[in-house]
Amino acid sequence: MQFTVSDILFLLVLFLALFIAVFLFTANRGRRVSNLLLGAFFLSLALNLADSFLLIKQIYFSLPALALWGSNLLLVCGPLLYFYTQSVLYKDFSITRKKLLHLVPFAALTLATETAYLAAGYQKQIEILNNILVRHIPLAAYLVSLVIYVHFFAYLLAAFKLAQQYSKAAANQYSNAQKVTLQWLKTLISFFLALMLVTLAGSYLSFRSSTTAYFFVLGLTVFLLLSFIVFMLFKALRNPEIFSQLEEKEVQAAAQPVKYASSILPDLEKRAVLETLQRYMQSRQPYFEPELTLDKLANMVGVKPKTLSLVINELLQQNFFEFVNSYRIEEAKRLLTNPADKKITVMEVMYQVGFNSKSSFNTLFKKATGLTPGDFKKQSIG
Repeated sequence: MQFTVSDILFLLVLFLALFIAVFLFTANRGRRVSNLLLGAFFLSLALNLADSFLLIKQIYFSLPALALWGSNLLLVCGPLLYFYTQSVLYKDFSITRKKLLHLVPFAALTLATETAYLAAGYQKQIEILNNILVRHIPLAAYLVSLVIYVHFFAYLLAAFKLAQQYSKAAANQYSNAQKVTLQWLKTLISFFLALMLVTLAGSYLSFRSSTTAYFFVLGLTVFLLLSFIVFMLFKALRNPEIFSQLEEKEVQAAAQPVKYASSILPDLEKRAVLETLQRYMQSRQPYFEPELTLDKLANMVGVKPKTLSLVINELLQQNFFEFVNSYRIEEAKRLLTNPADKKITVMEVMYQVGFNSKSSFNTLFKKATGLTPGDFKKQSIG
């Protein structure tokens, strides 16, 4: 049996996917249920790849009855990634019987296809495997594949929507950008959305009898998956940025249109709360605390968190995240323009004003000023 460069890449992806699954199953850091769900997701991908590789290398032809057992595993991947998203966002997440119903399509389709395939007999199984290799596949099989892709897309989009809803809720609770932007989670979901589009294009090409193009797309898919897994191993898992902080009902409530009725709180009282808040921010500078939250600030000012959130949202047209970080940016501008220590660095300013992430500091600073902190400093000194 000869192995090409593509085969070696395929095996490397398979090994890394299995490695990351084992790593997550045995990891002590992070939330246990989240690690298990993401580990199961990568294990499902690995098994699906293993099944495809054994078929492509014609290893199954000696025992055809063992083939195609992993072809429906994408029906598991979608729910697993969706549950993983819930587990890292909701502190009250748990696996329930209702959630297990999401696996029924996989169980039903696998039972139906495996029963039919095993009942076909040795000669028919060999014929089916040969037809798959040369991409002579019945239209019905393509339609089933399309349903599987749509199923995965639906779960990925639902997971992305959850992340968006959480960001909206977190922006009214936290001042730490890492707890609001969820960049790692959105990158994970977006990557697999893009990957599924690529594999869907490959399936379309094979339907149009372009076998060479199909295997080219397959190789591209494997390469992209390899790149992403390497990125995940060496960056994301070493620097986890997502922590479940809110309950599901809090996130769902934040997804609804915000309506601040004037009757909830008299205008004079709202103005009084705002004046108290602004005086406190200027005199005590609580925004220097990187982990400042709505609850902490409300306790400092002496009002209820909901009241504080209402005042910030309605009177200032900002959420809590924007409100606190606007003070941090203004203080950073002051320090960069006229510092007591002329040798102060941008990083020192960043930590001094309450940021703990260079990327979020640069992003928010440039959004407010049109310049990066470094360029702003040079312009101010010049």
